[in-house]
Amino acid sequence: MTRVSGGTYAAVLTTTTAPRSVAVVTGLLALLVVLASKWGERLDAAVHEGGHALAAYLTGRQVLAVWVESNGGGATATRGRSRGAGLFLTVAAGYTGPPLVGVCSAKLLSTGRVTAVLILAAFGLVALLLVTVNRFGQVLLIGMLASLIVAGRYSPDWAQLWYAHFLAWLMLLSGPQSVLILHRVRRGSGGGSGSDADLLALLTHIPGVFWVLAFAAFSLWCALRGATLLVHA
Repeated sequence: MTRVSGGTYAAVLTTTTAPRSVAVVTGLLALLVVLASKWGERLDAAVHEGGHALAAYLTGRQVLAVWVESNGGGATATRGRSRGAGLFLTVAAGYTGPPLVGVCSAKLLSTGRVTAVLILAAFGLVALLLVTVNRFGQVLLIGMLASLIVAGRYSPDWAQLWYAHFLAWLMLLSGPQSVLILHRVRRGSGGGSGSDADLLALLTHIPGVFWVLAFAAFSLWCALRGATLLVHA
């Protein structure tokens, strides 16, 4: 428990590992959400656009605005050079963002750092909220941020444990699903959908289908690696 003058700030769980049953049940719940509702897609879209925005910022591009839509789509507007590594990394960070967040969260959870997952997620949401301009995206991010604050400050240890695992699974499982959606959209449009894969094809002169396969391979590797970390923690 971490205390500051005036009272308790948060219950910080630094060495709490979950029983295998927690990992299995939260994984099944996350799979149900991903398959049966739009909320998995919406949260995935938020992290996807956050990946674009973070990569743009780190490579010296200006982040102008982010949109997260209720249909699971989104967009990130940046300003900078029209070619080069910065733009390449910015575009590539979208579909790799949620799986990477998922596997990093799984790694932290496997070593018992439950509150670290919640705190880092909260910081990420605050940063993304600062550049999100549409109403739905703002409401989604504020709602998620509120849930993290409730879990981290007011909830018992077991609730933090379950919620952190559920969020990690959600990122791990939504990554492959989003790549499958990308494939379907590109197939329906004949490969000219203006997707991240098509933008990477324009930048690198490597066919878009290669980037779809690369996204799929990365997201599946993250899902398998994250599942291993969570179940065998």
